[in-house]
Amino acid sequence: MLILGISCYYHDSAVALVDDSRILFAIHEERLSRRKHDARFPVLAIGSALHASGLRINDIDRIVFYEDPKLKLSRLWDQVIDNWPRSRRIFDEDLPRFVQHKLPIASQLRVHMGFNHRVEFSEHHRSHAASAFFTSPFERAVVVTLDGVGEYETASVHLGEGNRLTKLRSIHFPHSLGLFYSVFTQYLGFEVNEGEYKVMGLAPYGRPRYRDKLLGPILKLHEDGAFTLNRRFFDFCRHDRHYDPSLIAHLGVMPRRPDEPVREEHHDLAASVQEALEIAIAGILAPLMREYGTSDFCFAGGVALNCTANARMIRDLGINSHIHPAAGDAGGALGAALQWTMRSREHEAARRYPLDAYLGVDYPEPVIKATLSLNNIPFRESADIAEDLAAALAAGKVVAILHGRDEWGPRSLGARSILADPRAPEMKDHLNAKIKFREEFRPFAPVVKKEAYGEWFETLGMAESPFMLYTHKALRPDQTAAVAHVDGTSRVQTVSAEQNPYLYRVLDAFERRTGVPVLINTSFNLRGEPIVSSPSDALKTFFASGIDALAMENFLVEKPGAD
Repeated sequence: MLILGISCYYHDSAVALVDDSRILFAIHEERLSRRKHDARFPVLAIGSALHASGLRINDIDRIVFYEDPKLKLSRLWDQVIDNWPRSRRIFDEDLPRFVQHKLPIASQLRVHMGFNHRVEFSEHHRSHAASAFFTSPFERAVVVTLDGVGEYETASVHLGEGNRLTKLRSIHFPHSLGLFYSVFTQYLGFEVNEGEYKVMGLAPYGRPRYRDKLLGPILKLHEDGAFTLNRRFFDFCRHDRHYDPSLIAHLGVMPRRPDEPVREEHHDLAASVQEALEIAIAGILAPLMREYGTSDFCFAGGVALNCTANARMIRDLGINSHIHPAAGDAGGALGAALQWTMRSREHEAARRYPLDAYLGVDYPEPVIKATLSLNNIPFRESADIAEDLAAALAAGKVVAILHGRDEWGPRSLGARSILADPRAPEMKDHLNAKIKFREEFRPFAPVVKKEAYGEWFETLGMAESPFMLYTHKALRPDQTAAVAHVDGTSRVQTVSAEQNPYLYRVLDAFERRTGVPVLINTSFNLRGEPIVSSPSDALKTFFASGIDALAMENFLVEKPGAD
């Protein structure tokens, strides 16, 4: 049976195609549309999934949408009624848009895509939970999902056993750890659903001296792990900001405008928000460990992308953790498909879907060569691309690679990556200023050969960390200065020869030259743009930045003076 999962019309539209045993294809719409966080109906992603799999739309047996639009509409109506007249904007703008777009998703699939089979609906947090548990190594685990808001739920706990997910409890809007974090993302002058990474990266520069103003007065934690927000400080009816002016007086810190410099109080507020989040998550997990007698946990939802919190839960609580690389709403597309396929197998022996990071579009060498030739771009075909790239990297050059299928999730994992030498601390500033065009405090992540993982970074008790979802203490920070953050941690990706042979060969060649089996690995995109997908995307980004060389499979493009 072929099942297509879809998420769209909030942010990060995506599709995922599965059969009875494998994930066949998965991609974010933004990779193809070139529109960051594209929330539109994922027509390009659906087309790519069909093309890559050699299918027509009605070869698909079921399409499953990642949430329940009718239930979400009910919550929006409740929000309008409970907050009238402040909710007038939701009534005038959000509700008509929802009724026009998300509510008729089934008819859109029939009219615009010609789909004739059943369209099913999951629930938002169940989709999150399924994406994590059914790709995990666990036969039994507690599954915790945390995000902004789904239909009503902002947090859920499921017990995963075999092929079954049983909901245990949930917390409803407006009480939300995801919204708590996003409100302060906005307060600190960063974009919601984009700048949360920046808050996490900014936090180690500060001291959590506002923590006591957050925990208790704003975010109240309960002994059973539940939490509530003090609604006096929030306004989720406004579009321009989600905090009430009383929050400013309470904190004694003015909101930062996006064009203002980042000052000490912003560092400290970011540190306090991060600390509050970590304490809240620990408060959820500890009672669950006692109640269900397990330290095996799966996590999903946007909050599960907070690498610092993820690592702290392992250090402080000793849990075993599995997190899906597309833990946010895009991953709901995969979860929707998986929960449907597993529904008929609840009484069978436990089955899991092997999780591959590389599930998107593949561009064959003839396509790459034709793209270069048609655009009159000088290139050469390398006899040993790994050695050529290692030589350039060891000489201080910045190189970009396009290889194989797109990564699944929001982070580059060596299929569409920018690579650089991690040894010199000034490389961080060079990449931020000349390549990524972003804030100077933003850290960069390392990729390390799997077998060298424990020699260079704290492993957190894990054999590998392939999806860049945890922060690890750098064990040799003097040799990896450009990827050691101010707190001495790095957001590590491990890679093996089986996982990504192309990237592994580059790492191996770099190690033979330098003795360091580590490279900087950052996403192949410019600020405000999605990660590249196609050779054309790669060339556009390459020529718009200070990247020195571009390798697309074995084809090498170098800027003058880069050799």
